[in-house]
Amino acid sequence: MKTFNDVQKTRVQYHNEPDVNPVHRSSLMVPEIKGCIAEISFLNHFLLKRNYDHIACVITPIGIDGKKLDSKLHTIDKPKVYRFTLTGTCEQPVSNYMIEFFSSKNLFIPFSAVMVNHRNQDFFNQVHSFNRSLNDIFEDDDVNNHVVKEASIDLILKNNIDTCLLFTAGPMGCNNTVNIEIVGENETFESKKEVNLPRFGTELISIRETFKNIPDGFSGILKALQPKQPLFYGRLLGGQWNSNGEFSANHSYYDFQNVEDYWKDNKPSQDYYPFFSELTNSVRIYPLSSPSELEIFVTPVLEDSTKMDEIFIDDLVSPSNKFIDTNLNSLFSNLGIDLDKISSYIVTAKVKNGKKPGRISLQMVYGKGSLESSINMTLYNPGTFLPNKKTFKWGQTVISNELETLVGITTAPIEDPDKKSYDCHVQFFDETGKIADRIWEIKAGTSKKFSISEELKIKSDKNSNPHYIWCVIEGEQGISFSSVTCNTRTNNCSGDHGF
Repeated sequence: MKTFNDVQKTRVQYHNEPDVNPVHRSSLMVPEIKGCIAEISFLNHFLLKRNYDHIACVITPIGIDGKKLDSKLHTIDKPKVYRFTLTGTCEQPVSNYMIEFFSSKNLFIPFSAVMVNHRNQDFFNQVHSFNRSLNDIFEDDDVNNHVVKEASIDLILKNNIDTCLLFTAGPMGCNNTVNIEIVGENETFESKKEVNLPRFGTELISIRETFKNIPDGFSGILKALQPKQPLFYGRLLGGQWNSNGEFSANHSYYDFQNVEDYWKDNKPSQDYYPFFSELTNSVRIYPLSSPSELEIFVTPVLEDSTKMDEIFIDDLVSPSNKFIDTNLNSLFSNLGIDLDKISSYIVTAKVKNGKKPGRISLQMVYGKGSLESSINMTLYNPGTFLPNKKTFKWGQTVISNELETLVGITTAPIEDPDKKSYDCHVQFFDETGKIADRIWEIKAGTSKKFSISEELKIKSDKNSNPHYIWCVIEGEQGISFSSVTCNTRTNNCSGDHGF
């Protein structure tokens, strides 16, 4: 884990000296999970963003015994979406797939801009790359210098839904323990989960089975301390699993309670997020920042860019045993606001006492009555280093006869509160190349929201194979991309932010 201040220093250095400490290998791991198909999807941003015309992609299946199976080389050289279905490519059982990208030019980011997808006919789960084998011992020095707990995992225990953590062993294997803690308002539960896995092996840890004395409906903050693993950057895949094996999970995020990482000023941190009136919209904020006392506010923004009154939600004290879980649909409805007229909402964190933490994260939650999509976001801080006035954002959408994706392109006039609108050039790509262009003017503070199939007038195939369509947004700084994919039959949801 790197502190936010260290990340800032790296950004500044790359902007000023792009040939210093170059990155020529970018990678991720994709776990095989029982009962579903694992695949990856990515846009050739190497070409479209950086004009790198030849990238080598090497896919290596790893057996359940930790041994390497046959690798395969793929050349990434066309302006299109690439999709690789991993499950079924080997006769032998597989625990993980190592995906590596190589270039003679500086890739800058050692983590690949790739979506990891798991699916069957009842659900579709998407999460951007979250685990990887490190490039060398020097990167290990840099990345693993701070060991903190993993958190930002919604604890859901009700009816047939369990909360699970997928733990992955690194390149040396792992015979150790994962320390799990659940902090409730009045009591705390702790457990040590023994793991003994070969290299790149995985184990699914059920919270219901690990903590048999926790009742359904228990509310608390879930944290896990992973053992330090050499040459490995490991995140947990955490989320909701039901009794049929369907899941909606995202990567864990850092617990910064014991890390002194602050901004020099106490200006409010905030950001804008899309409000989908056809879904349940919630915000969950856990007390995981560096020691601090904050006040949290939510502001609805209407379709005409009118900002409603700022609504105080609650204080957030870190560390503490109290977190925020606010259903925005109920909050806004109770205030007499027409949900269909809400375009987006603002979350603002103000310092009540002390200093402002470097990272203030939240969960942007969307649901449709079944498994929820919970997307980890970090509030924007004034003073964050932005090297250019223009932006290039991109992200995944997917449709099939059972899947529909809602997209939100959101504009956040934080640096320029007097700004009226944003001009956006939006392009859509699939595995054949570019399939559509749009020029949109989006009112400042609002979200351009649409169903991907309705916007592009695409009819789903009769089979359940997903059609991956990636969206590219070029414009001014302050534009973001989010998407939520719903199974139209089961109402299971999964989503993520863009790159």
